[in-house]
Amino acid sequence: MINNKKSANYKKSDYAIITDLHLILKILSEVISGKNLNESFNKNINVENINVSRVKDVTYGVMRYFFILNYIINKLIKNDPESEIRILLLIALYEIKYSKKPAYAITNDIVEFSFKLTKNIKIKKFVNAIIRNFLRRQIELEKELANNLEYKYNAPQWLINKLKNDYSDNWESILNCSNNKPKICLRVNSKKITVDDYIKYLNEENIKYKLVDKVIVLDNTIAIEKIPFFKEGYVSIQDIHAQKLKDVIKFEPNQYVLDACSAPGGKSCQILENNQVNLLALDIDNNRLDKVRQNLDRLNLKANTICANAAEMDWWDKKQFDVIIADVPCSASGTFKKNPDIKFHRKVSDIKNFVATQREIICNLWQMLKDNGNMVYITCSIFKEENQDNISFFKQKLKDIKVISEMQLLPDGNGDGFYYCVLKKLVK
Repeated sequence: MINNKKSANYKKSDYAIITDLHLILKILSEVISGKNLNESFNKNINVENINVSRVKDVTYGVMRYFFILNYIINKLIKNDPESEIRILLLIALYEIKYSKKPAYAITNDIVEFSFKLTKNIKIKKFVNAIIRNFLRRQIELEKELANNLEYKYNAPQWLINKLKNDYSDNWESILNCSNNKPKICLRVNSKKITVDDYIKYLNEENIKYKLVDKVIVLDNTIAIEKIPFFKEGYVSIQDIHAQKLKDVIKFEPNQYVLDACSAPGGKSCQILENNQVNLLALDIDNNRLDKVRQNLDRLNLKANTICANAAEMDWWDKKQFDVIIADVPCSASGTFKKNPDIKFHRKVSDIKNFVATQREIICNLWQMLKDNGNMVYITCSIFKEENQDNISFFKQKLKDIKVISEMQLLPDGNGDGFYYCVLKKLVK
């Protein structure tokens, strides 16, 4: 890798491009080697003199369209280059296909950067040849690949097969929708302002939006600091389907509520914004639990927090809960728009591991629920094994259980995929 320090021979614009490309390459290298995209991006973004918007657009964009881009590269090369050069080609093809930047400028930046990176003229010529070959053959290549399902739907074959099996009528729309960028949805803090009053601030700032089921959905992506009164706690960013919790369960004043697996705290805060309850937020990861605390502080809400494993009982003081919110770890297969690297990382074998964890957590938490109490089982998955099949298992395993309601929400133009099921604990 070349030295990141600014050289006197570089123009300011050249240095900015090089700095951005270094960071993009670093993030994508980490993600392709197995790390989480959101975590890698957030960890690496605190660098001076970078275009944050561009770095985010390219890193998330490459992972969003990875299968399309990867198949094109496989058609263009005979011998696989080292991983960093392959990633540079992914970047080049992404920007050519999906950005407004001129192809000649993209080609020049990537080719020059490949030489600065490697000091190898053969690599520079190779990168230049592959990109120019793509520009000459783009229409031909795309026609040639059109019948390849992984290319066509930009997804691994196992996922295509699984969605065909689970959703025979709408699997294509699910896959197509999952390739879109996520919408920013706002949850209004009813303790501070009404939806009608808040949208006046959006109108004043000329921020375009629509109201969907009384939820504000922004037309365009904007920086958090540009969202009116975000810092002051008037609104939070939360997926429109994640906000459905308020529709599936009602709370009584002073109920004792557990939000298990609570990070980053959206559901805890939503509950507290709309109800007078005593809430305990639990999560196994203290760093993620800090995000819960930060959100509570920003919104001026009060809850107890504890770092512990929801599948164990060593943290529990034997005081039973009136309501348990169990937003369990899952495949996150409903969140491809927000987490495009999941399609790249996830394997069909992972689902069994998630199911085992989900069953362990629920069977453990069930003991902490009062008789006549309610548990809300939640995943951001669209796989039936993690949702409907698990509920069938719980009905067999836990004899004192009754299904009150369930809702499977699929990804659409506004939100992610979510599953909700309200379970009542019957008196024995």
